[in-house]
Amino acid sequence: MSDSKDTQLDTIRHQYINVNGTSFHLALSGPLHTEQAKTSKAIFCVHGFPEGWLGWRPLMRAMPDVCLIAPDLRGYPKSNLPEKVYDVFTLTEDIHLLIQALNLEKPILLGHDWGGALAWIYAHRYSESISQVVVVNCTHPKTLVRAVLRFEDFQTLRIPWVPPFQIPWIPEYLLSTKIGRKFLELSFTLREGSGGKMDTDLVRELVYRFQDASAMRGPIEYYREFVQTLLHKAKRKQLYALYDQPIQVPATLIWGMEDRALSAKVAQTSGRDAGCYVEWRPLEHIGHFVDLEASDLLAQELYRLLSPTPSTPSTVVNNKTRTNNKTITNNKKRAHSAA
Repeated sequence: MSDSKDTQLDTIRHQYINVNGTSFHLALSGPLHTEQAKTSKAIFCVHGFPEGWLGWRPLMRAMPDVCLIAPDLRGYPKSNLPEKVYDVFTLTEDIHLLIQALNLEKPILLGHDWGGALAWIYAHRYSESISQVVVVNCTHPKTLVRAVLRFEDFQTLRIPWVPPFQIPWIPEYLLSTKIGRKFLELSFTLREGSGGKMDTDLVRELVYRFQDASAMRGPIEYYREFVQTLLHKAKRKQLYALYDQPIQVPATLIWGMEDRALSAKVAQTSGRDAGCYVEWRPLEHIGHFVDLEASDLLAQELYRLLSPTPSTPSTVVNNKTRTNNKTITNNKKRAHSAA
């Protein structure tokens, strides 16, 4: 295990932890293992595709007084790059063992995109180990699969990259070329919401990490392994058995409403499969990458959840109950984001 200072922001620290047969790089910010940390909840951040820990750096800067931990998940640059073993059972076990290795006491689990899918599954599997689960722009995976199969709100057409990602070797080779990395950049910037403020330099920085096919293989294997889990009868049964265990902690779904890849209409039915009350927190004029384009709004939402008495009304995402409430438009009064 080793520590170093972030060259751009010295409150971000870095270390490596070996768990589950893999070496993980983690970025940490705010108080950790101090008296201040003991009186507030740590937030364990699980990134999406293909961001890595860098996707959480703006949030770390926006919440310097809160302990945030952001690993590079297995298969991402800086962590180990195994050729196989990217199923959701192993990935959620990785998260669990990292939380244990850091001696975190019931942290908030925060996940975006693919990290959101893992957060949903983790909350079904290990509710007792977290205080609450916060998902950003990721439909519950059972809800999403059903929507794709049933063509609900055109969800099937919204994620056209999933079938090509099933082809061996070629996708990671193409996306790690100079032209492929440019395409990845555009996949971020073209999906920015009309009210978003995406840091294009940060986008280039995180895309630049994929210099060869081996660096991109892991992130794409997430898609391959998930499809294989659904197609393999025993694995599918194991996954759906987890879904049958209701999430036992407070669940919040934060949503950039200009996400064109994932349907907000479908996402709002996630409570049906989570088996619990899910709070719906919509952000108008923000796209899919809330963490990159509206970290100040995301920080507002997290500070609200950290407060003993959250006061802003919301919509409940549940198969039984919905409150009558207008869409919350937090970005009309955006907080000053950190530089």
